Amino acid sequence: MQNLRSQNDRPAVIEPAPKRTRRPRAAQACDRCRLKKYKCDEQYPCLHCKRSDLACVYLGNYRERESSRSANYITDLEKKVEELTSKLREAEARISSKGPTQPAETPCSFRTTSTPREISKVPEPEESTESVDDEINEFNHHTNGIEFHGSTSSAAIIGHLKKARELKRNEQRHPHTTNISLISTLHNSSFSPSCTAGPEQLLSIEQQQRNYYFDQAHIFMNGYFENLHFIHPFIDKESFLSRANDLWFNRSRTPEPSFVALYLSVLSLGCLVRVWDEGTIAGLSRFEWSRKLFGEAQAYLNHLRFSNDLETVQCLFMMAKVCQNELNPNLAYMYLGLAVRTCLSAGFNREVPFPGDTMQRSEWISKTWWGIFSLEIEMSFSVGRPDTLGMDEYHNRSIPPRDDSEFAIIPWMIDFSQIIRRVSIQIYHSRISLQEKLQLALQIEMEMDRWVARLPERIRPDIAGHSQSRNALRDPKWARRQRLVLGIRYYNVRMLLFRPFLSHFPRTPSREPDELDQAIDKCLESAMKSLQIIHDIYCVHTFFRCWWYNTTYVMFATSTLLLPMSKLGMCEETMPLLRSAELGVKILEAMDESVVARKSVEIIKQYLRDFRASEGSHSRGEEEAPPDEVVEGPEIPEWTYGFAFPDYSFEGISRLFDDIGGLPMLDE
Repeated sequence: MQNLRSQNDRPAVIEPAPKRTRRPRAAQACDRCRLKKYKCDEQYPCLHCKRSDLACVYLGNYRERESSRSANYITDLEKKVEELTSKLREAEARISSKGPTQPAETPCSFRTTSTPREISKVPEPEESTESVDDEINEFNHHTNGIEFHGSTSSAAIIGHLKKARELKRNEQRHPHTTNISLISTLHNSSFSPSCTAGPEQLLSIEQQQRNYYFDQAHIFMNGYFENLHFIHPFIDKESFLSRANDLWFNRSRTPEPSFVALYLSVLSLGCLVRVWDEGTIAGLSRFEWSRKLFGEAQAYLNHLRFSNDLETVQCLFMMAKVCQNELNPNLAYMYLGLAVRTCLSAGFNREVPFPGDTMQRSEWISKTWWGIFSLEIEMSFSVGRPDTLGMDEYHNRSIPPRDDSEFAIIPWMIDFSQIIRRVSIQIYHSRISLQEKLQLALQIEMEMDRWVARLPERIRPDIAGHSQSRNALRDPKWARRQRLVLGIRYYNVRMLLFRPFLSHFPRTPSREPDELDQAIDKCLESAMKSLQIIHDIYCVHTFFRCWWYNTTYVMFATSTLLLPMSKLGMCEETMPLLRSAELGVKILEAMDESVVARKSVEIIKQYLRDFRASEGSHSRGEEEAPPDEVVEGPEIPEWTYGFAFPDYSFEGISRLFDDIGGLPMLDE
């Protein structure tokens, strides 16, 4: 009891009363509440401003305000963003359907760019294109390097046919066809320049040259200056000949290595593209001379180690043209890229005064830069790769005048290269619907026709609606050369402009022809026209057969015709296409000095044999053909089908692989 009492007698513990919670002071009151000493609820708008229907303004920390804004306000903002985004998309769609406009004299008018973020937001097109499927990325067994050839390259066109043919054969009777590199097949193995020469080899070359090939130099230089120089006229002929004389007669103890490299590259290109009636000169053939001089020019370039002067740039351009006419597009792309980079590093693309430069030299720098500019776009398009020119807005070098001289082709080719760039970006690499792409193609075609109509009369090709109204026989040599080339380039680009629409061939005969059908007709018409023009020129001008790059134009056109032929088979509609394809074979056979031209003939002939064989199978009906019967001819090894489809005879196969130096699958 005592213990209990003692516990009860203890004073009770009085717990403190709970403190009255005070509303925390506003971390950031609005301006009006702070001025009026109101208790601001920190909303946006706050309660006092909302009741008074006044603007609620905060000054201070944005992050604190942002976290306390009302849900209604955020909802309103989201709705406004959605509305603006919808309007922006509608505006972009209208602009894409109309296509960009082209100012008259701006070299960067057709440049279109978009950031990776912008590209990722573009919605998928309703109808996907097949350009990505046409691209080729294969291993070249001769160079041990990987080469990419885009959808606008001749290799990609042949590869498209190859895939279709292999698919058909796998369905029929060759389920295990070996896939061999098409790039290896079309490689020119006899042209493999070495880049290992050092100072010792350079001294040996100088000793062997003695007087820099004085006995042969005149005819080789003439082979260039009376030939391709008219198409790319940006080397000062008078100055070049004067400095060449200094080399021949040892007027300078230390010749400039960059000019010697240019000199040798001019000789290399000149002997490659001139007409040879001699067979051999000093014991060497056309290609032996060209490759020897090319290697020596490369040795001087190695010695120079990235020299930034005009002669080095022009030398790199010449070597790119040698590679182009040796039908090695990969090397041509690389050398021309070096020329572009050298120009950019030297500032030749900028209107910047150089110490000691004369007005005349500045003009030649301008001609060289803009000539390389247009060729870079054209050559990149021919292999389906991006050009390396960067932003056009950065190139402010003055453009050569549009006068009545042979140099006026340069500004006109700048305009045409911008059209080529539009074809590459907007037709082959844009993610838009088929109908939008078709409308763009028709607009680009109109731009091409306007370009032709604006050309000077002397160099304007005889395209429908632009007939000659004067005596063209009195035109100078350079005008006749330029007119021929511009006509071929026009039809080649027009063909590639409409080629993506061939994937929708054959057409449905039951409906009326629409714009898509017209686009297909324009593509095939341009291909046939290209072949006819080249054939007619070959019959008259012998020199044109030595422009080996024409092989690429012929392969473009012939392969394009083979696409609908392979789908329709032998019928009335494909007979004109067959005659044009046979014309392409005749052209390539006239260029049989070229290894690649001979290989191209074998490829086309094989497709034509398959095409003619389809007539018998169609007439009998596929279901009536015996399962083991082979329509095409005698059986051959399966690996040959993956390797460029050679002639079925042993002689044809050996002829195809004559210059390849061993089959890749046997060398592994």
